[in-house]
Amino acid sequence: MSERKPNETSETLAKTQKLPAINPPQEDSEEFRAQQEEVRQMIAANVPLSEILSKLVLMIESQTPDMVASILLLSDDGNHVRHAVAPSLPESYLKAIDGSPIGPKHGSCGTAMFRGTPVCVSDILTDPLWDDYREYGIAIGMRACWSTPILSSKGKVLGSFAMYYREPRNPDGEEQHLTNVATKLAAEAIEHTFRQRRQEQS
Repeated sequence: MSERKPNETSETLAKTQKLPAINPPQEDSEEFRAQQEEVRQMIAANVPLSEILSKLVLMIESQTPDMVASILLLSDDGNHVRHAVAPSLPESYLKAIDGSPIGPKHGSCGTAMFRGTPVCVSDILTDPLWDDYREYGIAIGMRACWSTPILSSKGKVLGSFAMYYREPRNPDGEEQHLTNVATKLAAEAIEHTFRQRRQEQS
């Protein structure tokens, strides 16, 4: 899934590098660790997935006030994105992208799910991955979007976690750390929910 596809140009690939591995951030604050534990407790208590993921996104957003985050899920057919949670994004934007296909040139999230690797778009106005979605990003004032696939314990793509900013920029080490926290907890929540559903159906 992460291999280069024939219709991906060198320009496209050059503008969508992986999130950088920069010096590790300082240790998480006691409050942030406690919030992460709250999410794990919600998972163990079988709280509905949407509530868990909303709590998770708001927790991550609170660490970086200028950032807006979202979580998308991969559809059952494995070919489309499904809106999960994005409490700080306009409803009009969520409706526009819900159900859109994944692929080699489908914004940050659709491309990240397709490749199975992180996609960093530092400027939505110029990156070719956003050619078909640029008008939606501009309409809500977003200029950068970095998306990382949420992977199961077996490496299967479950969805994506994205960070949006209102100015062109690249991620730093702290944001990489927050992404790691978010994708790990999201994967735990999604896999737990899927297991519960299978048990109920058996």
